[in-house]
Amino acid sequence: MALYVAVCLLAALTAAAESVDHGHIRVLGLVWGTTVGLTLAHIFAFRLSARLVAAGRIEAHDARAVGAQLLGAATVAVLATIPVIGLPATSELDAVRWFLALWIGLFGYLVAAQSGASRTRSIVYGTITLLIAITIAVLKNVLSGH
Repeated sequence: MALYVAVCLLAALTAAAESVDHGHIRVLGLVWGTTVGLTLAHIFAFRLSARLVAAGRIEAHDARAVGAQLLGAATVAVLATIPVIGLPATSELDAVRWFLALWIGLFGYLVAAQSGASRTRSIVYGTITLLIAITIAVLKNVLSGH
């Protein structure tokens, strides 16, 4: 969920960057609005599908999964808030986009490193993860007309 929110936030902030000439972008509102909206939609869909599979019941492991997803989404939003609070409004948009890109790349690196890959292979995997995420964000914006 953290990776999903990070990719979607990167896409939303990139789309918003195109309209920055038309006025100030409310980065904090965009970060939290997007995160809360994605999280609510995801939990709604997850709970409904979990009930479908479990004959109408939510199992304990389903509830734990939702809790972990909430924690992942909140972690990304809280960490993306730090540059907004600490930097001037003129640089917060780019700073949050850079943070999200680093988060996604680090996520890919850690996945590879924890699976036993060498440092070099982990860096390559993290870089490829980031490039795929950027491609998804760009494709999302192109398809939506941004």
